[in-house]
Amino acid sequence: MKTAFESSAPGRLCLFGEHQDYLGLPVIAMAMNRRCRLHFNPRQDMMVEVSSEALGHVGTFDLQNVTAIEAATPMGVALREIMEEGQEQPLNGWDVTITSEVPIQAGCSSSTAMLTAWVAAWLFIVKGGFNLQDVVERCHRYEVLHFQGAGGNMDQFACAHGGLHRFGNGHPQPLQLPNGTFVLGDSGQPKDTQGHLRRCKDARLPLMPFLDQGGTDFEGDERLLLEGTRTNRGLEDHWAHVMLKGRAEGQAFGEGLTRHHEVLRDVLGLSTPRIEGMLAEAIKAGAYGGKINGSGGGGCAFVLAPESMVTAVCQAMLRAGAVGAWPVSMENGVLCTT
Repeated sequence: MKTAFESSAPGRLCLFGEHQDYLGLPVIAMAMNRRCRLHFNPRQDMMVEVSSEALGHVGTFDLQNVTAIEAATPMGVALREIMEEGQEQPLNGWDVTITSEVPIQAGCSSSTAMLTAWVAAWLFIVKGGFNLQDVVERCHRYEVLHFQGAGGNMDQFACAHGGLHRFGNGHPQPLQLPNGTFVLGDSGQPKDTQGHLRRCKDARLPLMPFLDQGGTDFEGDERLLLEGTRTNRGLEDHWAHVMLKGRAEGQAFGEGLTRHHEVLRDVLGLSTPRIEGMLAEAIKAGAYGGKINGSGGGGCAFVLAPESMVTAVCQAMLRAGAVGAWPVSMENGVLCTT
């Protein structure tokens, strides 16, 4: 293949079920119209040079020496495996330029969006196309399992499938959007994704056999963790059923987001003073409610607001310390276009 093309995938919002996918519980996630784009341009040799507008040089790979491709990053793991299993090897290398509208290290799945676009692109080059479920499974394997990561597969599902779905309960279930507009704010504070995931996961996995038992002997932090997990599971389940039937009313949905956030903040310790200020000011400016987005300890938060209040809500989040604030809408999943 010697035709320039673009591969892209969206970032995502986790509406309900944050910090649940790695416990085997379902989540509700929406792909958003801030995408990571990989621009592939053919070369005359067999080298692959990857660069990013934000990060500079990302990697160099030699397609004539596949076994030497380093597996130190998910991109390297993915390229090596796809090349090793490909029946037809590429006839040329590529210059790949990455541009992204997804906030980096901010809880919006910027790294998964990049990997999803990367995996889809190489399947497009080597096999002529891709299957969404295959892309999901590959990205989870390359990004999480290969590196013994603590995360689940919500990010991989959302970035590949796009739209608004309930994931983790059989086949992805399409859901209807609530009334209102989502507004995303970036705190500008980088987060420790794996650290927070491991801490929250390790603390709760031993409690999961007791999740459906009415009375337990747990006290203190363990009891709080168990009750918090029950609360958030109940919120996800309730809103999944509401959104399967129709458009949720904005005020009630926003209040549900805020209740979810309270558990993430007070039980799992995932918020920061700046994020609290952003959410509080957004609600004062007219938003229905909102929550932190992603693993926590920094990054982004979002709210649901009436369409008429979007500008005021964005300005309020900026005044509270956000480095960026934008209305976001539902978006398609991974795409390759020539």
